Amino acid sequence: MEDYTEYLESGPIIFREVRIVSNKIVKCMFNPGQYNNYLLAGNVCNAFALGELGSVDDFFLVGAEPPDESGYPLLTGNILDSEGNVLFRLVQNILLINPGHCSKIVGNSVGYEVHDSAGETILAVKTKFEPLPEATENGFVTTLKANFYNKNGELVFSANSGEPDEKIEASCKKAFGFSGGFGLVGGYNDEELDLARVALSTRGKVHRLLSGITMNEGELDLDGVALKNTRLENITIHVRTGNFLLLPGNHIEGCKFLFHGEAANIHSLVKLLEPPEPPEESASERV
Repeated sequence: MEDYTEYLESGPIIFREVRIVSNKIVKCMFNPGQYNNYLLAGNVCNAFALGELGSVDDFFLVGAEPPDESGYPLLTGNILDSEGNVLFRLVQNILLINPGHCSKIVGNSVGYEVHDSAGETILAVKTKFEPLPEATENGFVTTLKANFYNKNGELVFSANSGEPDEKIEASCKKAFGFSGGFGLVGGYNDEELDLARVALSTRGKVHRLLSGITMNEGELDLDGVALKNTRLENITIHVRTGNFLLLPGNHIEGCKFLFHGEAANIHSLVKLLEPPEPPEESASERV
């Protein structure tokens, strides 16, 4: 278990080695959930964040706590190959961006696999119903099997289905356990923790943060984005869902909004419900 430099309050932390029924070593527990947990490098937690959160070209992975008793994990992040190229981006388990032409395979059990274009397994997600240490009832425990690389092609997390040889490199930013605050944090600064809170609170739907910038040309896809202290002027903004957040301090002026999909339906309904504009008076009526 690595040393961590920053500790934030939130929930019980158990610092001793115990075992779960499947004989996988559990070193620590951070904010264990009542129904759902992840087992990563010996750490049990209800949620986690790894890597460069919100990056478009670097590794990050967010595991959010699913709704009560759903049993299905919620993963969002970028997965790269060993040369540092983005293979795909998951958003709540959905292959949203897929330059590597990967495919998602769903079996009979809870979980799934993602295969590359050659059919090789890149990511395996498996959830079992089993007891946690000192728990009175069984719960859903999710493990991962994958080699996670950053954009420099460096291996930052070797996940092996919760086995004792799992290892998260010290250079990989990490946060385990979430209930408003974090159980344990390593490497993230305050702004990155703000994004981690947003990502975990929205269960991965919002996973990018634009903060303190000005955009006065180009286009912005608002889906998955949290805006904070951002100035947007005379750009085109695309809206496809309601999965975005407007945090304090934003200024939006002269922008063109284009609505697509679900957002277009809502926009059409709002326009339909608006009261009609009164007809203009003719010249004779104004005399």
